[in-house]
Amino acid sequence: MRRLGACQRGGALIEFTVVAPLLLLLFLGSYVYFDALTVSRKVTITARTVADLTSRSSSVTTSGMATIMGASAQVLWPYSSANAGLRVSEVQVATATTATVIWSQAQNTTIRATSSTVTIPANLAATGSYLILGEVTYAYTAPVSFRGLSSMALQQAIYMSPRVSNSVPLS
Repeated sequence: MRRLGACQRGGALIEFTVVAPLLLLLFLGSYVYFDALTVSRKVTITARTVADLTSRSSSVTTSGMATIMGASAQVLWPYSSANAGLRVSEVQVATATTATVIWSQAQNTTIRATSSTVTIPANLAATGSYLILGEVTYAYTAPVSFRGLSSMALQQAIYMSPRVSNSVPLS
């Protein structure tokens, strides 16, 4: 930096003016990319958290589900939970690739209709068993628009087996 300040020729200044915009673009691109990656990871952790907390109960109430979904704000912090749609459902495996919704609760999105069919990964669980399905969607908006990346829809669905009992009834 001292030599740059002491340089009288101007060559270093010209080189700096060429390189500075490239460095700025590299910095902004890296920031936006890693910010989106961080939000994506938080969406995955949130889906896992709501499914995990629900699967640890022998039964849940509507107010208990509101508390579990309210915990998602802590997982998503410092990103806004207002941009997140959460849904927790209990499903009963009907075939190797389908399950039937037993109950569903949601925050900032619609619930799954009772008795509706959900496609599950092949051979995830035995027929007749129950699973907790935690789903999160997030409308990500980049703090700085960079090369067309200004917003994207992130989503994650995670299945977990009930831990304390065979199923987790909602009352």
